[in-house]
Amino acid sequence: MSLSPGDPGSTSALGGALRTQAGRLADLVVDLEAAASRAARGGHTDPTPRERDLLTRAATQLDRVGGLLQSWTTTVVESAARLRTLEPALARCDLVVEGHLVVERSGPSRVEPGERLAERERLQELLNRVTAVRSRELAGLRRELEQSGATLAALSDRARSST
Repeated sequence: MSLSPGDPGSTSALGGALRTQAGRLADLVVDLEAAASRAARGGHTDPTPRERDLLTRAATQLDRVGGLLQSWTTTVVESAARLRTLEPALARCDLVVEGHLVVERSGPSRVEPGERLAERERLQELLNRVTAVRSRELAGLRRELEQSGATLAALSDRARSST
């Protein structure tokens, strides 16, 4: 599974939509519980325990994934803001960020080589911290999404086998 940062607004909106749908599923569970209570009062057996369980689990997973996507969005936006704070120091020392590395800008520089090297090392350490946080968050999100996908697939299989 590949997760690129994509558009943070769209990712956050997707997370919010998943959480909204989780709320709707939770409302369906409440409706089914009310129907089950009416059936029990009428002396009938409850025909919906499996459906309520499936809806509850699906709602839980949707809410969880939606929350993770919104958390990832926050991390991406915060990382971008931290990178922007490095820009003045990068420009002052004729340095640029390429991928995950702080490198010297091509062409001649008016910055003293020793100062430039020291600043490059300092900025590289700061960049490493930013990318490490984002990498940890991404790895956690990937694990959670894979686990949630497996859980939802099992729920789907269970629902198909019960019909």
